[in-house]
Amino acid sequence: MPRHQRGHRTPGSSPETPTARSKHRGISLAATSSKGPPPPLGEPVTADELAGLLGIAPRTVRELAGRGLVVKAGRGRYDVAASLSGYCAHLREQAAGRAGDAQAGLTNERARQAREAADNLALRNATLRGEMVAAKDVAAEWSGILRRLRSRILAVPSRVNQRLPFLKPHDVAEVDAELREALTELGHDGASA
Repeated sequence: MPRHQRGHRTPGSSPETPTARSKHRGISLAATSSKGPPPPLGEPVTADELAGLLGIAPRTVRELAGRGLVVKAGRGRYDVAASLSGYCAHLREQAAGRAGDAQAGLTNERARQAREAADNLALRNATLRGEMVAAKDVAAEWSGILRRLRSRILAVPSRVNQRLPFLKPHDVAEVDAELREALTELGHDGASA
């Protein structure tokens, strides 16, 4: 039909319906089911019937059901209305993900925020169970342990002098100097780490 006559109706001709127009192109808008017309939306259908409605393979229907995008209504049966809604939502999300860099960036940012929220919740739960300890508490505990250790090490020369009275004050001073030098070196090593 020439372009200038498309859409032009002559008297007595009937307007083409979407189904009639699609038949000219070899496309059928009716669901393709080997068992006749599509079932009503309120009744559960098989994977084959739902696949025919959605234009996908029955295996894909089962995979979508496993991901929660298609709603099961019993063994081997699917809720048509809920499944159509879930599948359409899935397609919208896919389309939004391919909408462009800005949309993809927003989708990625939302995913990152969801991961962060999940990590935060996991850390909070671990803390409540007593599996996590605050870093400041660990630092305070180790600081106390190291102060007591330093005090004990610095007390060694005077205890050695009491137990071994034959040592000269010079010998005790040498032991004291060596222990202080070792503590100083350890302090500098800890500061640089």
